[in-house]
Amino acid sequence: MSTMTVTVVSVSDTAGGAEAHTVALGRGMRDRGHDVVLYGRCPGWDEQGLDRAEIGLGPKWSRRTMATGLLRVPLERRRTQDIADSSIYYLQFKREQIALTAPLSGRAPVVWTEHGRWMGGPVGRLLLAGYARAAEHVTRVVCVSGTVADDLAPVVGRDRLVVVPNAIDTARFAAPLASVRAALRERLLPTRFQDRRVAVLAARLHPAKRHDRAVAAALASGSALVVVGDGPDRERLERLAAGNPNVHFTGHREDVPELLAASDFYLYCGAETDGTPTCVLEAAACGLPVVAFRGDPGTELIPDCGGLVIEEPSDLTAATVSAILENRGAGVDHVARRHGRQAWLDAYEQIFGECLR
Repeated sequence: MSTMTVTVVSVSDTAGGAEAHTVALGRGMRDRGHDVVLYGRCPGWDEQGLDRAEIGLGPKWSRRTMATGLLRVPLERRRTQDIADSSIYYLQFKREQIALTAPLSGRAPVVWTEHGRWMGGPVGRLLLAGYARAAEHVTRVVCVSGTVADDLAPVVGRDRLVVVPNAIDTARFAAPLASVRAALRERLLPTRFQDRRVAVLAARLHPAKRHDRAVAAALASGSALVVVGDGPDRERLERLAAGNPNVHFTGHREDVPELLAASDFYLYCGAETDGTPTCVLEAAACGLPVVAFRGDPGTELIPDCGGLVIEEPSDLTAATVSAILENRGAGVDHVARRHGRQAWLDAYEQIFGECLR
């Protein structure tokens, strides 16, 4: 395939799954010989040595920034004139998609990625109208799951939707040898957890994910819980745990693969708008059975990960934990086959190439 220039237009100051997806795509395309540049900001981008430029876009749209963000749309559309010519323009957040697709599409194909289910409520309905108008100018919309594609089909049309499941770095997230795992437990877990069954969750702590269910489930099963990550819900969760010695908060960590490998099972809590949760894939790749809550997005992954879907936190008992621990490692092969990084990059490279024909 000939060299392409892929221009990402994206602004986010919070590290999350979508941002990690963007960094992985940028690095992967660069490593395959393509030119990649980001206009905006994305946590982790600069650390990979990827090219970046600023054009003065405002903050990512949220309920808090929406009103001022809408007022900035005419200005930000004019600022797309400062973006260099490209083979492909790649957008993934609602402001960029709704406000910037039309002016950019006159210069090159525009590709979107949709990471989750469509939001409900008045804000969701407001955005949907603008999204539908912008979708008239998009060439392809990549969806991380079939459910996400089903949400968008009435608005975008099936012919422009393609499903590419999320992927992870299976070299970085891998099941350790028993001796390595024992050393990781000794080094990374609190001393009081050394001889305990240890549950782990590693995620951005946001109220929409209702991680209090994970705390309650771990305690109901008599397991210790390691909470890895930070976010706006951390303070509430710490109050909920109330200094319970069976719950340990680590804050943001860079050694998530090692912390997963040191633990016994994963507790997943998803928000209503989540798509394919990479945290589940990462945990399964490290050999952990995954416990999830019925009704959360992504629970269709759990049977392939040797895990369990429960209704309520109290459903997780010591006996059920003993049973799922017999399935340690059950999801490793599935993740390697279906969610490996190279096949994922192949799919994006093919989509970008098809858009140029």
